[in-house]
This record gives sequence, structure tokens and C-alpha cells, in this order.
Amino acid sequence: MSGELVQFPSPPQRLSHEEGRAAAARALATPISEREAKASELYLDEPELLVPLCELLTRQLETSPSTVCEEAEFFYRFVSIPRRPIGLFDEREYFMGELALIAGTACRVLFRREQARRWFDIAETNVVLVANGAAHVARLAYQKLALAVEERRFDEVLKLAPVWSENFLQLGMPEDALKCRFLVGIALWESGQLRDSVELFRGICDEAEAIQSMRLIAQAVNNLAQLYATLGEADEALACSLKALPLQKQLGDRVGLAKLQWGMGDLLRGQGNVAGALEAYRSALREAGEVGMRGDVAALHLVLADVLLGAGQDRQAEWEIRAALPIIEEEKMVPEGYAALSLLQESLRRRQIDRNALRNLHGYFRDPK
Repeated sequence: MSGELVQFPSPPQRLSHEEGRAAAARALATPISEREAKASELYLDEPELLVPLCELLTRQLETSPSTVCEEAEFFYRFVSIPRRPIGLFDEREYFMGELALIAGTACRVLFRREQARRWFDIAETNVVLVANGAAHVARLAYQKLALAVEERRFDEVLKLAPVWSENFLQLGMPEDALKCRFLVGIALWESGQLRDSVELFRGICDEAEAIQSMRLIAQAVNNLAQLYATLGEADEALACSLKALPLQKQLGDRVGLAKLQWGMGDLLRGQGNVAGALEAYRSALREAGEVGMRGDVAALHLVLADVLLGAGQDRQAEWEIRAALPIIEEEKMVPEGYAALSLLQESLRRRQIDRNALRNLHGYFRDPK
């Protein structure tokens, strides 16, 4: 817009596409506490604002998931309570479904699984009311499958993800189809079928390059780096890591960057480079902390503690554990790992860290993929 000041028309004149984008940016720049009082002048109930706003929030999921979660929750509440008339047909249900899906995705990225599940259920109650809503139903199904991966329901993922991949192709959404194949690759990986997972991700890389999806190329190469590291093929792992790193930085994908640095830490640790591993893990911890990925922050503190224990630095390891435990308890992250958590807490009280309990605990939610 060449820096010009956009003139907003007076109601009932509708916003143009360009004005809607400017209005969305203006609304996001207004403190949440002030928005309700300025709803009319900010055009918060205009579909022409809500469309680019949802696009902006979706793009920010990999850079500022905490902010996205807060913003999506605000706009969902604004649209839904009171029952505001939005547009002429089913726009209200569409935006409620879209905002709930964005909020749920942000919660999933932030490891808030119960909240994510609740938002996905809310999204579903709205998208079923939207005419021609097949694409929205499919995108919601993908997020539910991604949550299933994180909850280690791999049989469900291996059964349903290929079906949804085909559905996305029929809907003309090839990138989303590839994302479903990602979930299959991760499920194979976690099920111990590493070579099958490698072959699948190599195929994904080729297809992502064919459709020129830099984001999916970066993510697939990132996963290949970690797979090769797990297989002990250090040269291939390092080559993939070095290819993925500039791509993640170029894309501004801080979530992916944190996970890549985590994977590089694993690689360096496997090579016996303790100093390099600690540096990589701490870089991942900084990124995860700044983005608000509390689950990853807690897990990385525990991984650091494990490395430090192996290096004979018990006091520093204890500090890392004490930094992780409040997050785990506040977020109720590992109900299934309560026994390991209790053992670790007891060993801290005795000032003699139980390393098996430590490893069992971070194994419950350690997932750099």
C-alpha cells in the first residue's frame, strides 16, 4: 500500500479486500482490553476483516502460537457472544469454526492437549453447518489426526491418514494431502519402522519440491535428519540438518527451528560431542521458550539434565529438573507418567537423582518431530 493511510468507509458500505487487510492489522494492533468498546470503528464484525485476520493468525502459528491462541479465543468470543449477525448467509458459523480450529491448533502446538481437543469439538459443531464445508471438515480431521500422533494413537493414524490424504487430493489440496502423509511417516517412525519412514519422507521431499512447498520441504528434511541420526547414519543426518537450518530460518518457522536444533542436539550427543549437544539443546530451549512451547521447554530441561548427569554435573542437572517440574505440574502434561514424576520428585528430595525415572518421564512427551 506504499505507506498511504487507508481511509475506512462508514457503515453500511463494505470494506474492500485491501481495506479489510488493513483493518485486520489495525484490530490486532489494538489491545484486547480496548477492542470491545471500539468494535464498530474497528469493523470487528465485518467478514472482509475476519477473512484476512484468520489468514494472518494461521501464518503466525509457527512463530507466535501463544499470541495466536489468545487472539483466536478473543475473536471467537466476540463473534459468538452475543449472537452477532455476520454476513448474509452462514458466515457466522464459518468464522466460529475457523477461529475455533485456529485456537485448537495453537493449543496443540503449545502442548495443551485437553484445550486443543475442546476447541476442535467446538470447531466441528460449527463447520458442519457451513455449506460446501468439505475442505473445512478435512482440515479439522487433519488436526485431530496430528493430535492422535502426539497421543501415540498410531494405529488410528495409520488407518485414517492415508484416507484423508486421498480426500485432500480430491478436494484439490495437494499440500494438505502431503501433510497427512507426514503423519503416516511419524507413526511409522514411532512404531519402529524407521526405514519405511525414511523412504516415505524422501518421497514427500520430492513431491514437496514438485509443488514448490518450501515449508514442507524444510519439515521433511528436518524429520529425515532425525531419522538418520536415530539410525546412526551421522553423515546423512548432518547433511539434512544443514539443508533444513537455513530453510527454517528463511521461513521464520521458529517452532520448526526449535525442533531442528533439538534434533541436532540428539545427533551431536550420539557422536559423543557433549559440549555441542548442550549448546544445541540450549538453543532449542531458548527458541521454544520465546515461542511459548511450554511442553518442549519442560522436555528440553529434562533432556539437558540427563546429558549433564552423564557428564558428572549433578548440581546443574538438578537445576534443570527443578525448572521443568513446575511446568509439568501446572500444565498436567503427563498423567500417564505420574509414577515416574513421583519417583523423580522423591529422588530430588533425597538429593540423589533417579536417572531411570528422569528418562521415563521425558519419554512420555519427548517428541521433537
